[in-house]
Amino acid sequence: MKISIFGLGYVGAVSAGCLANDGHDVIGVDPVQTKVELINSGRSPIIEAEIDGIIASNARGGRLRATDNQANAVRETDLSFVCVGTPSQANGNLDLRYIRRICEQIGQALKDKATRHTVVVRSTVLPGTMHGIVIPVLEEFSGKKAGVDFGVCHNPEFLREGSAVKDFNCLPKQLSESWTKPVVICWLRFTRKSMRH
Repeated sequence: MKISIFGLGYVGAVSAGCLANDGHDVIGVDPVQTKVELINSGRSPIIEAEIDGIIASNARGGRLRATDNQANAVRETDLSFVCVGTPSQANGNLDLRYIRRICEQIGQALKDKATRHTVVVRSTVLPGTMHGIVIPVLEEFSGKKAGVDFGVCHNPEFLREGSAVKDFNCLPKQLSESWTKPVVICWLRFTRKSMRH
């Protein structure tokens, strides 16, 4: 399956490397050029056990590359994972500006995409974020309808520092939100290839 990963921080870099290692064609997307260059040269932008070798091997094998061009990444893939940070604010709320910005960018790319696409949010978000922010922003910027023209779901990450690769490979393959038939079919295609571990 062709997958784009938005955000090449801790969760995104581990997800990109492990998905490519599972045999998927992966495009990492990040506005920070240093992270893009590191991935494209086969080096990890983060420090984590095992990930250096995984990224090196899959970049060399052509299954993993990175770009700062969000629109091309969406056009060239079937499934986009949103893996951007949601840091805590001073008042304790999650800062969702990066989620909103990525959804705007993906939505704009979806506007011109003729084939079906599914957006999977892996970032840490509170209940209500999918229906309150993610879906409305994607719909506004794409001019399309979630569940009809594109799929949306939430697959929360559970990666511990120091054992993230192992955690990813033992990942619960659950998802929530927008269980439309095309999303389920897309998810089954994805999980069949990724459930080798």
